[in-house]
Amino acid sequence: MKEVQLNRLYLRNPFNSIGILVAVALLFEGLTWAVAYRGKMVQIEELGGGLTYVSLLLRGLFLPEICTLYILITLINAYHTAFRINSLPLNWSSITHYQLRLLPVLLLAFFVFNPFTQSVRFLTEAFPYYSFDRYLHHYLLGTFNVRMYILYLTPVVIIGYLAVNGSLVYDYFNQRPSAAESTEATRPLDPTSSAGAAIATPIPEYLETVKSRNAQGDMILPVDECLCFTIEDRNYYVLHPKGRYMLSKTLNELETELDPAQFFRINRGIILNRQVVQSYAHWEKGKYIVRLNIRYDGEVILPRARLQEFRDWLAGKYQPVSPPLSSPTVSLPETPILTTSSF
Repeated sequence: MKEVQLNRLYLRNPFNSIGILVAVALLFEGLTWAVAYRGKMVQIEELGGGLTYVSLLLRGLFLPEICTLYILITLINAYHTAFRINSLPLNWSSITHYQLRLLPVLLLAFFVFNPFTQSVRFLTEAFPYYSFDRYLHHYLLGTFNVRMYILYLTPVVIIGYLAVNGSLVYDYFNQRPSAAESTEATRPLDPTSSAGAAIATPIPEYLETVKSRNAQGDMILPVDECLCFTIEDRNYYVLHPKGRYMLSKTLNELETELDPAQFFRINRGIILNRQVVQSYAHWEKGKYIVRLNIRYDGEVILPRARLQEFRDWLAGKYQPVSPPLSSPTVSLPETPILTTSSF
């Protein structure tokens, strides 16, 4: 595995990082108690007990800093999107450069989240005695100073890097099995083996071209150049590097006519070319999501029932249909997919 795709599945949901915030806050609170135990006890007595102290922590620390965390993670995600940081080569030079590229976001995040964080802190601490003058001078303008910036700098950098690198590790281990299977699938096969002979031997009966059309007219497309076949609103389409074209053939027909070594029926709404499959991972409720290396607005969902067959296909262990054009096979019923790309 030479590089990891930065899908940021962990980072895209900012609330996944709340655990990091809680851990850092508890660590800070624990160190404070260890260093100034007597001072903390005096503070609890002055506040009127432990429950009041815990309530103050929730209102003055945890709730406002959840706002800080949410905005910080949102900024990091927006930075990845704006600068198209989509993959990371797995070498120390690239990883170091990636960490340094994120540093400006962490250094400047204070000026974005501070007004929101202090507004939440004012709403929770001053309840129910709100004063605009107090809010403006003590919680808003009064917090934009060097002392407050330095106070936030260390925890923001720590939490930011923990979240980013936690997401990086999550993406790495999520993609590692798929990368290993892809490597196995591309390994040269022994020509003397049955699988090697099946792949090495051309099968002329399979569909070689497909007739299509778009607004400019008809087009004959080589099948091996077609990236995927989809259905939308009861119309059938092929995605080709030259564009998106309408087909007269149904997905059920194509499933029986396409070379099974190259194409696979993922679900009722899409047939994929092997070359567009980037990886796959568990999604939810026994389903798997297949990630593509092409632009495709929508989720390609693989049912669990087809997982093993899909793995065998990636590994080259397909079972060819014979003959492919004359013998019909049992196909999945076709239903339009809910979302497709505007190719």
